[in-house]
Amino acid sequence: MLTCQTRRDFLKTTTALGVSSLLPVSGFSQTVADTVIKRVIPGTSEMMPILGFGSSAAVEVLLKTGPASLTSILETMVKLGASVIDTAPRETDVEQAFGQLLLLPQFKGKLFVNSKVGRNRALNLKRVDKQGGINQIRETERLSQRKPADLILVDTMLDMDLHWPTLQEEKSKGNARYIGYTTSNTVDHEKMEGYMNTHQPDFIQVNYSLLEPEIEQRILPLARDKGIAVMIYTPFGGGEYFKTVKGLTLPDWTAEFDCTSWAQFNLKYILSEPTINCVLTETTKTTNMEENLRAATGRLPDADMRKKMKAHFDTLVKK
Repeated sequence: MLTCQTRRDFLKTTTALGVSSLLPVSGFSQTVADTVIKRVIPGTSEMMPILGFGSSAAVEVLLKTGPASLTSILETMVKLGASVIDTAPRETDVEQAFGQLLLLPQFKGKLFVNSKVGRNRALNLKRVDKQGGINQIRETERLSQRKPADLILVDTMLDMDLHWPTLQEEKSKGNARYIGYTTSNTVDHEKMEGYMNTHQPDFIQVNYSLLEPEIEQRILPLARDKGIAVMIYTPFGGGEYFKTVKGLTLPDWTAEFDCTSWAQFNLKYILSEPTINCVLTETTKTTNMEENLRAATGRLPDADMRKKMKAHFDTLVKK
């Protein structure tokens, strides 16, 4: 648990960060072309930046490392026009620290924050009952001071019979703007497809990349047909993607869609699928976040180029 002295020091630091960041945003000459592309959320007129931040690793070390690094990451996002932050219930001290950071003046009114119910990640992913899910929503609301919630998701579709009615009620009461559910496992795609047909969500979160293209077959077409927004997480497969391309030279033709790294190669492939509303990338470094965000600016590959990218990547996997 966070000691009183540590908590006091953390709050002092976040207060200072509200005036002047300890770590400056990486320098670059920004133009209109540098702004992250946005897409409309289906069924609304609200525009969403197509790249965001999956916060687990950076947030879980927040109390150990202090807020400076994470603040710099979020400032880089805001500077480039990104806003989506993906979160999940954690230890109260960690969630409180993160909530304090999100309340800094430079982020006020500029973030779209996802939260989840169904698991207690502070207790080794222990599942929670219906009241436990409601408690998670209220606790996240209290610690982050965000009401209504931007988006609440049933974590990994766990105990949908318990938590989906809760989310529907939260939305009907005006406590949540959007609701949905998640999975990070390809084996659960059939289950998700079934829920998409019976439990109409506003959003789904699902795994997708050059390594895991399976949703192209059924999930994405169904999302298009039913007007469901799609968020992608684990775009790099927990690092497996980088093992495939390590030490390899990026093809010259990637310049045709403003791609300068293997990370951007994968992200631009994902982002060029028009059904995708946002890809959530996870990092603890500002430089990596800026590189990821660059994938969501400039030109994206067209359909023919996407086929070329996939064919090239498949040859690398087979080596």
